[in-house]
Amino acid sequence: MLESFRLLGINSSGLERTNTITSERRNEDEVFIEATKLNNPLETENYLKKILKGKPHGFIKAKLLLAELLKEKDLKYSFDLIHSARLSAPVAPECYLLLAEIAVDYQAWLIAKGALETVKWLCPQSDKDISSKADKLLDLILNKINEKVYDSSNNEFWRNKSVDKYWILEKLYFQAEIKELVDYSFKLLDLFPGNIKNYYIVYKSLVLANNKEALNKFLEYIKNKLADDYLNLNLYIGMTYYHFSDHETSIRHLQSALKIDPMNSKALFYLALNYLMTNNMKDFISTSTRILPESDPEFIALYFIFSAASNIEMNKSEFPNHKNVARETSKIIDQLLQSGQKETASFIGKQFQKLSYYLILPYLQLYLAEVYIKLNLLDTAKEILQDCTDSDVHRLNAWIYRLEGKDDLAEQELIKYRKTEIPDKDIAFFCQSISLNLPDKSPDSAEQVLKHVKGAYEQTKDLTRQFDLEYGLNTMTCMETGCQDCCTKTFPQITYTEFLYMKNWLDNQTEELKKQIYEGSNKIVAMYREKYKKDPPFMVGEKVDFKKEYPLDLKFDCPCLGDNKCNAYEGRPFTCRAYSFSSFNGITFKGCIYFFEQFRSATKLNQTRKVVDGKSFFRFAKLTDEMLIGEKVMAPIPVWFGQKYDETLEKVKSAISVFKNNKDKK
Repeated sequence: MLESFRLLGINSSGLERTNTITSERRNEDEVFIEATKLNNPLETENYLKKILKGKPHGFIKAKLLLAELLKEKDLKYSFDLIHSARLSAPVAPECYLLLAEIAVDYQAWLIAKGALETVKWLCPQSDKDISSKADKLLDLILNKINEKVYDSSNNEFWRNKSVDKYWILEKLYFQAEIKELVDYSFKLLDLFPGNIKNYYIVYKSLVLANNKEALNKFLEYIKNKLADDYLNLNLYIGMTYYHFSDHETSIRHLQSALKIDPMNSKALFYLALNYLMTNNMKDFISTSTRILPESDPEFIALYFIFSAASNIEMNKSEFPNHKNVARETSKIIDQLLQSGQKETASFIGKQFQKLSYYLILPYLQLYLAEVYIKLNLLDTAKEILQDCTDSDVHRLNAWIYRLEGKDDLAEQELIKYRKTEIPDKDIAFFCQSISLNLPDKSPDSAEQVLKHVKGAYEQTKDLTRQFDLEYGLNTMTCMETGCQDCCTKTFPQITYTEFLYMKNWLDNQTEELKKQIYEGSNKIVAMYREKYKKDPPFMVGEKVDFKKEYPLDLKFDCPCLGDNKCNAYEGRPFTCRAYSFSSFNGITFKGCIYFFEQFRSATKLNQTRKVVDGKSFFRFAKLTDEMLIGEKVMAPIPVWFGQKYDETLEKVKSAISVFKNNKDKK
């Protein structure tokens, strides 16, 4: 076992916990229903506290119920529960409605107003009840504000607890819900047309998503909606063209905005960036001198670049909020490199070193090195890290060595890193889901479907390789630990599309392997029949209860399992390929503790970890299942291979027929 892996102190996959099945294991709806049946509030409170302990994700309704029960007894815990619910469901209006109701109870009118505006923004038209409650409460709050009734929004507890709309859209980005991000962005503008601040929120969100189609739509939108607001019209056109790298057009519009408001900080900021990206250092410096300082890290980052270009020395003490400023500074350097301004980026980097800015922004070296590593400019990254004393330098050196194929040196650096940087057990990470590039519509033939599935599997392999390199993951974890838990203590539910790909692969393998998988599957199906007195079902449609039909006490070795290896490795389904490298809901990590801990300890520079977006594959598989057999169908691997293909199809058709009949009755 690699020493760097041993240092993490992981003793198991965590999957053995599923061997202990108790009546306390409940899904979200069951927990909520059980809680509402209890006789008194204290009993409900104690039940929910016990159930929710150690559950950072999900259980939205249960958390909101407990938050409401505790709002007078423990305001901080109540607020934390609402925030935890928001992390799992950032666009759930009921989270913000409860926040508003509690804020009203404590006379935090401005906090409540912002929360209720968020409810109106996120609430679907069909939910009249929540919308009506929000409207009534908003009328009450506006009256309180107009009457100048005391507002506690600025007291110690409520300070910095206003709803951040950009945070909501950012969460959708991390969950790879780009369509939702775009839809909610334009809904925000439509709902509050007079709030010009929302335009900046939407602009930042669309830039984050890097969605050119949406940004073009934004351009047309502002030309229509801001036609009479010449300042903001030109400002946002200029900002958008900056993102398109059309610097000439961007400069022209920003200069038009500055004719109206010569000290507009955003116009000056983006104008300065345009000059920087076009290597016009004279105008960059003269424009930067006009920018009035703002507290946003991106403005301060530009100030540091301006100061470096102007050879300005600074007090050698750590800057407030230095980590975020360093991150934003590295983003501007990245933009320079992407714009082909390698020499300018190099000059500014050397100025950072010469002027000792790394003492003022301690993380700047690390963020800059990451930028250069991702662009495969490894020699420059090494130069930047030469005199860096932060322990994270060992992680970055390990990444460089892995890219250079020097695995022994990479291991030595990773050992040094993990001897000093094992994270606190309470620190988790947020998933940043990376979507697979798959069509929005199903291909017309099975042949084309399988071609796209193969492409999705290749993309998954490429992404997991990137994660291995960047995060220092041990690709031989399963082999070195001798762990087969994901093949023996749990099992994937796979779609018909995955089964078809697997079957086509198996058709070209040896008779011995075919016999192993088909006979092994048949035995597992027979075991299921004996245990539950029925055939293992094929699950049809989207809303299915797998736990009901395949309880957690159902255990079997995967029929594809060989001697500590998968004998169907090249044909294995998506779930197996993406396991321990993915999220299937954009929130929780899908994998075992061996890999979770490796991801968690990967870096201290941020709390996000890139993972494969499982939703993007299963959205496609749903479309292809519907094209191939009429509905999305899922079942464990042995259920698909427990009989001949023709018999499998007959069972699937029968399950679909029952599903449709039940649907018609409803």
